[in-house]
Amino acid sequence: MIRDGRLGKKFDSSVAAFTSSIDFDSALFEYDVLTDMAHMVMLVEQKIVDRGDAGKVFSVLKNLLNTGAGAVDTSSDFEDIHMAIEAYIIREAGDAGGRLHTGRSRNDQVACDLRMKARDDVLLLSKALTGLVSALLEVAEQHSLTLLPAYTHMQRAQPTTVGHHLSAYAESLLRSLDRLEDAYVRVDLCPLGAAAVTTTSYPLNRERTAELLGFTGVLRNSMDAVSSRDYMAEIAAATAIISVDISRICEELIVWSTSEFSFIELDDSHASTSSIMPQKKNPDILEITRARTASAFGGLISVLTMLRSLPQSYNRDLQEVSPVFFNTIDSVSSSLVLLSRVVASMKINSDVMNAACMDDFLTATELADVIVRKKDLPFRTAHQIVGALVSQAISEGVMPSSVTTGFVDRAAESVTGEKLGLSDEVVTAALTPLVAVEARRVLGGPAPEVVEQAVAHCFDRLAQIEQSINLREEGINKSRKTLLAAVESILEA
Repeated sequence: MIRDGRLGKKFDSSVAAFTSSIDFDSALFEYDVLTDMAHMVMLVEQKIVDRGDAGKVFSVLKNLLNTGAGAVDTSSDFEDIHMAIEAYIIREAGDAGGRLHTGRSRNDQVACDLRMKARDDVLLLSKALTGLVSALLEVAEQHSLTLLPAYTHMQRAQPTTVGHHLSAYAESLLRSLDRLEDAYVRVDLCPLGAAAVTTTSYPLNRERTAELLGFTGVLRNSMDAVSSRDYMAEIAAATAIISVDISRICEELIVWSTSEFSFIELDDSHASTSSIMPQKKNPDILEITRARTASAFGGLISVLTMLRSLPQSYNRDLQEVSPVFFNTIDSVSSSLVLLSRVVASMKINSDVMNAACMDDFLTATELADVIVRKKDLPFRTAHQIVGALVSQAISEGVMPSSVTTGFVDRAAESVTGEKLGLSDEVVTAALTPLVAVEARRVLGGPAPEVVEQAVAHCFDRLAQIEQSINLREEGINKSRKTLLAAVESILEA
């Protein structure tokens, strides 16, 4: 803690421990070293610091970059990782190390480190999410013809396919990838040069440091630069939305894996057994993942609550946002990776799913549609006829596969007073789940060819997103090489 000069008393040790952030901001170590390098390169280029002093600092920074955070004392004696690094540099480089902080505050330094980490976090999260989307699409592609009951109100509603069902999640998660893509644009702005709050009288070149650190631009207002954490709220919101889908997928797979459903069986490597009941196969990964999504929801609320009511510009409250944000990203990213593996390895019990489509009149809507087309009746009338038919069939224990035209005529007479006279072939076809599925060729429907087209479209979108992720990673890596080359150029001069 910097206290020399203004404050006459030593910092109370309990207060120092309470306010220290070094336990969690060590995650910023590498970003801090790179920020130091970029700032010093710019100071030399602007003739604010001479090459000799800069060379001493660069030698230390290069060593830190190679050895990692272990070289630095991260005890609670230091307020944060930034002060620990600065102390190390001054100890190794002497007075030259003290020139590194020229024209800079920890406010813009930390803000820059956080944005660099957030960039990488968005890319990490995006890559983990593309893995889940890819797994869902691959299973969907393999099962475009595998029948499955579609549910509304958790009641069997209409026949669909596994491909149609899983690609629905893929579509939703692709929108989350779009959200992360958009959020990255607002993260990728450099605050360095804003100093404490009103910039500095040194002739800094903010665009140069932004370029060296791979940012696409700079934040235009210095107060906003040091105090803005809205990008964290935006990413946390996107992460919370992702977590909604994660929890829904987990819930369905848990239900599907029960003996009551038996739609799927989890791979043994993704399940556990009981300490007392040897027959058990428990979906632990899915249950823990479902539980951990709560951290994303809580994280979003925590971030928003901590940011609310903060006056311009920097406030120490902002320190507490970072660990919540870090933990949220880590938890959701790891959950996505494991869920991808569960989806890719699970066994689809096609026969059980197919049987579930046969005995609950899931094709009732298709029969009503056939009546409308064949007899030119209003849909609401056809709906009443089929409703009466289902009621009669259930009371008499008649299965859908046993319904004949005579049964349909009885229901029609009870509603309209007239028979319909449909052939048995028409009735049987209308009540056959696969026929009903294949008839739904409307864009977005479950017909196999429609699902296959939808899956192909999703794969195309996924490829575009993956390309964007790769380009952004390449841009960051290229800027790092440019930065290190600039450092070497100064060292060799």
